[in-house]
Amino acid sequence: MNSQQYEEFCRYFLADKLGISIDQIESVHIPNPKRSALPEYKHQIDLYWESVTELSTYLHIANAKWRTSAKVDQPEVLLLQKVKEKVAAHKALMLTNQGYTAGAIAAAQDDGIALHIVKPNLIAANLPIKDRAAIQETFLASSSASKKPIYMHEVVHRAFDFSEIQTASVRPPVISTANQGFQTRVSTGNINRAGGGYSNRAISPGGGRSGAVTRSGGTVTKGSGFIKR
Repeated sequence: MNSQQYEEFCRYFLADKLGISIDQIESVHIPNPKRSALPEYKHQIDLYWESVTELSTYLHIANAKWRTSAKVDQPEVLLLQKVKEKVAAHKALMLTNQGYTAGAIAAAQDDGIALHIVKPNLIAANLPIKDRAAIQETFLASSSASKKPIYMHEVVHRAFDFSEIQTASVRPPVISTANQGFQTRVSTGNINRAGGGYSNRAISPGGGRSGAVTRSGGTVTKGSGFIKR
């Protein structure tokens, strides 16, 4: 299998996993924003697709790396992360058939890049060499004729898997307070305070306070030697 055949193979794999049409996963060249006095260039994206919800649209990109023996290394993951930033993609995936070095995995974990191993489970010698449509027709025919998937898939790093988050970072469950011996008390002796927490006392013409304090509709008269409620 060559690089172009593997790119088409990964296109088939993604369409099958996502449950979408193969035509929805494109290969594109996205122009970089032009800056004054700087040359123009484009970002070559192996696999590009969008997912649309009622609230928003999400852009995904993937890089397909066919290797005869060498694993994908850290610089290739860092380059994919930079392209993801440049084209404002929400998610980036790296797909290869040989695996990843420790440095590549570390970089992917830091930047949130998903890493997958995708290997063909069919005879690649029968594949067309360059015709993309003919290659896809061969994949579809092989899939229909086989009882097993035509690919082998292993997740190396999914990125942002909530099952991997430490317990300390998960919001604690809400504990019901029902039937735990707590009592609700109703207070009937509230003081009617006016003016931000002060007692409601009448101010005498001379600027002093009289001895009346209003408490829940009753009057307490001070200064005359007795209390009237």
